Amino acid sequence: MRRLAPLAFRLILGRELRLWTKAGRAPVLWWRDDDARAPSEALDRLLALSRGHAAPLTLAAIVSPHLDALVRRVEVEPTVEIAVHGFKHINRQPAGRGFGEVVPEDSLEWVRAQLRAIVMAFHKAGAQPTLFVPPWNNLQPRLIEALGDSSITAVSAFDQARGVSQGVARLDAHLDVLRWKGGARFRGRWRFLTRMRRLMAQRRVSENWDEPIGLLTHHLDHDAATWAFLDQFLAAFPIQARQDLTPASPRAPEALSA
Repeated sequence: MRRLAPLAFRLILGRELRLWTKAGRAPVLWWRDDDARAPSEALDRLLALSRGHAAPLTLAAIVSPHLDALVRRVEVEPTVEIAVHGFKHINRQPAGRGFGEVVPEDSLEWVRAQLRAIVMAFHKAGAQPTLFVPPWNNLQPRLIEALGDSSITAVSAFDQARGVSQGVARLDAHLDVLRWKGGARFRGRWRFLTRMRRLMAQRRVSENWDEPIGLLTHHLDHDAATWAFLDQFLAAFPIQARQDLTPASPRAPEALSA
């Protein structure tokens, strides 16, 4: 953590950070933002933070009539990558089973067809994504199986360790700046930083120092407190690019847009 971090950061994280420093280590952080649909003032603000803090960003985008404009807006930002955020970002789970776009009853052929169509839409818009972010972080085994035939080589959901399964790499987010129950709002410094402290302690105790911690944001849902905290957090901690942290996939991407 950089020296000019706010007092709350030092009070909550200080002891854990000192243990890391004593070991000659620093937490490995990356950043994912979900639900991008179109250029907007909120997106511009997000990209300005990424640029101003030299913080690489993975932007999970939903296909919409504005995808072309979104790709054009992002392509001028060299440290921002676009990821695929679902097929249509529609909840298809039966009542009482939470939220998710792929359900266990879906056939492999159906999931492959949806994946092929969405990847082609991104290619036609001028983007070449290699990461898939399932809506609501609901990562179904059927989706992993279908990705074996696609140009997508990695997935990102929530709170799991990085790894590779069926030739698909995984790098998750772990720290959400928002609370969602009762409506999106800032999680609060104490809740956010105590969770970060717990994640750091887990990595230290297991001596898994290089296990990444993923920051998760949703720029369209940020209030003033969220924006202010995010600015402070990015000033305090360096962020690494997702591509540099994702485990290598043992397969080469397939050109589904051909």
